[in-house]
This record gives sequence, C-alpha cells and structure tokens, in this order.
Amino acid sequence: MIRATQIADLNSAPLLRLDTYWREKCRGRLMPARADIDPSEIKDLLSQIIMARIEHDPLRVKYSIVGTACALSAGFDYTGRYLDELQFESESDTDWMAIYAEIVREKQPIAGTCRFRTADAEIPYRVGVFPLSSDGVRVDQAISYEHLTLSLTEMDQVLPVKPTR
Repeated sequence: MIRATQIADLNSAPLLRLDTYWREKCRGRLMPARADIDPSEIKDLLSQIIMARIEHDPLRVKYSIVGTACALSAGFDYTGRYLDELQFESESDTDWMAIYAEIVREKQPIAGTCRFRTADAEIPYRVGVFPLSSDGVRVDQAISYEHLTLSLTEMDQVLPVKPTR
C-alpha cells in the first residue's frame, strides 16, 4: 500500500464520506464503537464496506461482513473467515495483517492506494481502514472501504481469494 498523508489526498468521495462519518462518531473519543456505526446512515457505501473483528493474543482478524462488491471483486465471499485462512492472490503490494496490527497499535485510520492484480493487469484502488473500540481503548473491530471499480472484462480476469485451510 502506498500511504496517503490525508484521506482527502486519495480523491475518493466515498472514502472521504466514511472518514467524515467515522470522525463524527468519535464524539470526542479516540475512536467510535461498532455500536455507533448505523448501516442505514451509510447505505450508499455498504457494497464496498468490510467489517472485521480483531482478536488479541494472538492477533487475528475475522471478517464479519464483506460487502457484495468486495466479495465480487475477490471472486469469493469470505465473510466469517479469518485473514490468516485466506490467500489474496489479487493483492500485489499490501500486507493486510501488518495494516491491522498498525491500527491496533496506533488507534488511527490508515488509507492509501493498493494494487489489484487480475490475470492481465494491475489496477490501482483506494482503501481506508478505520479502527473501532467497544471500550474506547482497545481496537476490537475495524470498518474498511475499498474504492475499486472493475469493468466486465476485468471481472472475468479476477484472481479469486483462496482459502488456505
């Protein structure tokens, strides 16, 4: 991932909208809780939203919601699966476990540009990962938005996510 200094630098209205929404939900806290996120308030973003539960000791990430567009671009709905059980062949430059470890440690959103690989090309896409905390201190969930739009031709060339176990 090529990091953005600010989400506004990514030139993505949906990512900027989620960033604004997340900051509003903080309400003076370091980060909002999952309970603060109301899907009806971000309906227009839901198809490209990913929700993840973060377990500690050891650190593991379990995908609790994978938006329909995200599942389609992955070639597989990985809702209910752990990150370490999946092989993202379409990702050419992003260490997702390192991203989640950083938001757990830093308690701040991370955003940038990633590269999505198909059988014929690499396509840049923008992403933001935002920490959530039920106690206001420990990151135990995350909400992400993947700003990726594939053509029908590119969809035919998707390298699907594969379960490793």
